[in-house]
Amino acid sequence: MSISINIFYPKDKEEIKESNTKSKKEQVIHQKDSLKSDGITINMNIDNDKSVFEYFFMFSIMVLVFRFSKQEIIQLFVTGLSVSLIIMFSIKAEFTPDNVIPNLILGILMFVISFPTERKRQKKFYEQYDFHYNRNYENLRMKKELDYAREIQLSMLPENEATIGDIEIAAVSLPASEVGGDYFDYFKISENEIGIFICDVSGHGVASGLLLSGLRSCMHLILEDNTKPGIVIEKLNRMIRKTQNRKMFVTAIFAIIDVEKNKCYLYNAGHLPPYKISGESKEIFKIRKHGIALGAMKTVESAGQDNEVVFDFNKSDKIIFYTDGVNEAMDNKLTEYGLDNLELYLNNNADKKASDLLNGLVGDVKKFCGNISQRDDLTLLIIQRN
Repeated sequence: MSISINIFYPKDKEEIKESNTKSKKEQVIHQKDSLKSDGITINMNIDNDKSVFEYFFMFSIMVLVFRFSKQEIIQLFVTGLSVSLIIMFSIKAEFTPDNVIPNLILGILMFVISFPTERKRQKKFYEQYDFHYNRNYENLRMKKELDYAREIQLSMLPENEATIGDIEIAAVSLPASEVGGDYFDYFKISENEIGIFICDVSGHGVASGLLLSGLRSCMHLILEDNTKPGIVIEKLNRMIRKTQNRKMFVTAIFAIIDVEKNKCYLYNAGHLPPYKISGESKEIFKIRKHGIALGAMKTVESAGQDNEVVFDFNKSDKIIFYTDGVNEAMDNKLTEYGLDNLELYLNNNADKKASDLLNGLVGDVKKFCGNISQRDDLTLLIIQRN
């Protein structure tokens, strides 16, 4: 079998001529314009002594040489048959083995020529598919683990509302990410003493959650031996300094409320200053004194100073603890809620009970921020003496 193809770009008319001989069959396509200078000529010479089995043998050799898969063999045959049918329709030839098989072979040759490029393209496609599939699977797995970690962290928090003797407690913690860095706790130490703890770990995510978990466990172990705020904070600082693998620190407040002595003993380790609202005068006091954040230095005590604060805590008095997610909450203009707005709200609502004061303050912060997503966790803890 011999195939010759001459291509000339057409301009106008087309003429089709067919001539047959006993020894061979020639299909000639002439396309000429008015100047008879352009045309397309395809000459196919087929030897009658070539049988269908010989062509099938040639096809089998190509399959073995190129090692096509079953899917590729089907694609190979369909491509060749399609090209054959298109050519037969275009030249209006009879559908005989002598006409179909050469065109089939031509289509197969076209497929074989383009096969390496196609296989490379498919390989690249599958590699990209595997990459995106694995990445999406990994993202889903990580999200599931973070959600599970968040559930564990939330389970460590006490109830948002509680009453212990004469003390009413209202609290809320709203994480900005799957695993937050804020934590609060309260617990009964003795018949007359209640312990209060709030902290904020630098950063977010799993690392913060793990540090909080260790901090909580360590604190409860320390309280079995000593409840003095300064000693508890100092031991927590040592634990963080020994166990942290990253440069992380924690701001925290630990307080003991003694209802028999009407006193509050408070130690602030680099945390935002809490507020006290007098139940009698409705006056607001900012408790400014504080030491160094946990994990930042070998000791939390400032040089030559006792950073523990003691103040009266009488009937109807309230203490407001919070994290920087409150004062650093932003609106769409990147303006922070700030301590001024916090103090203004407390002044205007000083007579409200703990739960109403907390819900109103959270609502005021959300109203200020609108629909803007916040970058930090928001935690509030309000203690009221009844």
